[in-house]
Amino acid sequence: MDSSDRISLDDLSDVRKAVSVMRLRSILAAGVGGIIFSAFVLAAWLWVRPGEVSAAIFLAAVSYALFGLPLLVQWVRHWRRIYQRLADVELRVQAGEVVYGSQVKFS
Repeated sequence: MDSSDRISLDDLSDVRKAVSVMRLRSILAAGVGGIIFSAFVLAAWLWVRPGEVSAAIFLAAVSYALFGLPLLVQWVRHWRRIYQRLADVELRVQAGEVVYGSQVKFS
């Protein structure tokens, strides 16, 4: 293996910074996306039946619970697994093991 492929603690620090930005963006998009979808459901219901506001609010809450919330939970769990894998690699590097970037998988 090439020595430039070795992972150092500085490399892991840089990766954590980049991953934290990606994590924030994707979790924010999932959370806001679910709310926007529920707002569209609310607006569509009120457009079809303008007098039933309480039913529209209930339908929007149910749509968020069935579509938006599971998507948000899935992304939170996804990023938790990635952070756990980064922590495992960091422990291996701190223990003195030579870890190559081409051998690390996050799947």
